[in-house]
Amino acid sequence: MSAYSSKYISACYYAALVVLPVVIFQPGEYITRCGEKVTVVTMGGASSKCKGSYPCAIPEAWHRSGRIYSGMLSDNDIVSKA
Repeated sequence: MSAYSSKYISACYYAALVVLPVVIFQPGEYITRCGEKVTVVTMGGASSKCKGSYPCAIPEAWHRSGRIYSGMLSDNDIVSKA
């Protein structure tokens, strides 16, 4: 894969996330689509990745839209502030 192809694929991945509303505004507790409470501890910079964990201390990263993946919904997407 060429460097151009890699940049294009990366841009397409994030383009789908840009149009979604922002759900994560600051570190704190949030609720996932399946009803689990998670904690966001750091807000992302240019990549818009927010890092945190589940109650069992498993780490996770979300886009500011609350999504884990750009092209599909997940039970672990953040949907609201706790």
